[in-house]
Amino acid sequence: MADIHAPLVDLAMPAESTKIESMPGASSGPRYPYGCCIRLEDDQLKKLGLDGDLPAVGEMVHLCCEAIVTSASMGESAEGGKRCCVELQIRRMGVPGSPDNRAERWYGDHDEPDEDDE
Repeated sequence: MADIHAPLVDLAMPAESTKIESMPGASSGPRYPYGCCIRLEDDQLKKLGLDGDLPAVGEMVHLCCEAIVTSASMGESAEGGKRCCVELQIRRMGVPGSPDNRAERWYGDHDEPDEDDE
C-alpha cells in the first residue's frame, strides 16, 4: 500500500479566478473547486462508525481514503494553456482514531503535536 502520510496542500482556487463581480454578499473567503467536495450520507456514516452526533459546521475532520482513477484527460485551452483532469472514485475510506471515541474519530487525535508544530 502507498504511503498515506503525504503532506497536505491547500486546494483553494487562486483569488483572481474566484472573483464574482455581480453577486452582492458573496463571500470573500477561499473557494474550492466543485470536485473537492464529498457528501457522506447515513449509510456511509454508519459504515465509518460516525452515525449519531454530527460535528458542527466549520469543524475540521481528518479522513483517509483510497480511490481509483475513472478518467484521465489532457487538452489545450483556447487561451493556449494545457488543461489536465483526473476523475477519482473513492472506493474505501477510513477515519483515524479509536472506534470507541467518537470525538477522536471525527476530529483526530489532538493530544499529539503535528510534525509541523515541533
